[in-house]
Amino acid sequence: MRKLHKVLPFAFAILFVPLFVGAVSIGEEERFFIESSYDRQERESITASLRVVTDDIQFYIESDWWEDLSENEREGREKILYNLGKKFKEEIHPEVSESYGDIPDNEITGEDHIVVLFHSMKRDAGGYFRTGDQYSRFQYSRSNEGNILYLNADFMNDPNISGYLAHEYIHLITFNEKNREHGVSEEVWLNELRAEMIISLLGYNDDYEGSNLEMRVRNFLRDPDFSLTEWTEQAADYGIVNLFGHYLVEQHGEEILYDSLRSRLVGIPSISYALDKNDEERTFSEVFTDWTIAVYLNDCSYGEEYCYKNEHLKDVNVSPSTVFVPSGRNEEIRVEYKTKNWAGNWQKIIGGEGTFHLNFKSRSGFVVPYVICKEDGDCEIEFMELNEEGGGKLKIEDFSSRYESITLIPSLQEKSEGFNGPERSFAFKWEAWIEKELSPEERQKIRDKLSELRERLESLIKTLKEIKRGSGNVFKRDLHYGMTDSKDVERLQDFLKRKEGNIYPEGFVTGNFYDLTKEAVIRFQEKYKEDILVPHGLKRGTGYVGELTRRKLNELIEK
Repeated sequence: MRKLHKVLPFAFAILFVPLFVGAVSIGEEERFFIESSYDRQERESITASLRVVTDDIQFYIESDWWEDLSENEREGREKILYNLGKKFKEEIHPEVSESYGDIPDNEITGEDHIVVLFHSMKRDAGGYFRTGDQYSRFQYSRSNEGNILYLNADFMNDPNISGYLAHEYIHLITFNEKNREHGVSEEVWLNELRAEMIISLLGYNDDYEGSNLEMRVRNFLRDPDFSLTEWTEQAADYGIVNLFGHYLVEQHGEEILYDSLRSRLVGIPSISYALDKNDEERTFSEVFTDWTIAVYLNDCSYGEEYCYKNEHLKDVNVSPSTVFVPSGRNEEIRVEYKTKNWAGNWQKIIGGEGTFHLNFKSRSGFVVPYVICKEDGDCEIEFMELNEEGGGKLKIEDFSSRYESITLIPSLQEKSEGFNGPERSFAFKWEAWIEKELSPEERQKIRDKLSELRERLESLIKTLKEIKRGSGNVFKRDLHYGMTDSKDVERLQDFLKRKEGNIYPEGFVTGNFYDLTKEAVIRFQEKYKEDILVPHGLKRGTGYVGELTRRKLNELIEK
């Protein structure tokens, strides 16, 4: 995976070592602080030389990395940097300046140009931006004191390098707008979302194959259930902010990103402010919920809000987890999931014919849309009504005969700000079953069976009364495998069920001595082996109810 592009905070310090001094000529070397967590050799500083200067950018390259190149490779890299500087001047800078803001004057140096430092980074790092460079060395001893962006030298000839530069540049603009102008720090997820979106807004994802967008689609579809607002610095984080960002801009316009940046609010409140400012009727919650449905259906025929219009995103479809629910009330399925705020969940339920029932249980703050589909693929979008405790119920007639599946898409939307670290997970549960619709013949069979069971129950009640009045000598003859329609076997089964439920969990009282009864007797004999097996020198129960087994049974009945 390729990580783009962490905004690194800084810690204040008292002591400082002045390392960075403004270079004056091509080839002159300077010393820079770098982030060891991104550097391939985990260094804290490197020497780099000024190699290319354009109108707005000074390009520095790590000296050791540069020295390892051949003359032809150096000429090729210099050409790449000249072209990159030209792209910045003609495309990136104008677009960003018009919408987000211009290159800020550095408060320490007063300069308005940018320094781009290429150095050797770990394979999954595309680049980064250090907020500490925006402060003086008196405030932060490891500051390079400048508008500095850091890119991976190994990606210099990557076709996506222009997008990587634009991505890091947005972090600089965001710092100036939020931290400098408003005294707040943008939440990481939204900072990264804007940086990811600028690549598409500049047209750098138009050639989809091998693009940053193609990579982000793979990141998202591999792990779609990550939280939008929790940042863990994984590929899936970039995937979800990118896919949600494209949806947000398609549905509500680029102005949402611009206006949320200029607001003194951060995170979700800033998006809500921008939606309201642009007279958009949807709330952030509604936008997010619609998006969770859109990445599942991705079909404009259900409504413009349930699809992507970008040609490269028309095949984005989340694959839900699938649960099969068989017919019959005793075949109830219970499922429990854990999720975080603003994370999508997709669970598709299929099953046998009948009336579908589902009970949903959660905490308050959940929103639960569901998509119910017929066999021909025609679907309906509905929303579950939840009570104050977060519970809800569904009942769907003619399941399977009329409807083929139902897909739940629950999301927790309880928290709206303060996403600055790891987030808690919360559980939601649902149980489902299918009540089979019976034919008249099947109903009659059930009535006959109930009548038979009623007679058997009356017989058992009579037997229990006899046992209660018994003299402690209820079991007078040996019992064994294969006996049928035996009152003694019924008494044995009833006793094992009532007195020894863990030994005879099945609890069938039939009068027939078969496998389940034999296994129960064996467990009984082994539980009381000192009285039943040891006198015979046995270690394993036999399942035969002989003299010692009967004696123990009668002894326990007396108690």
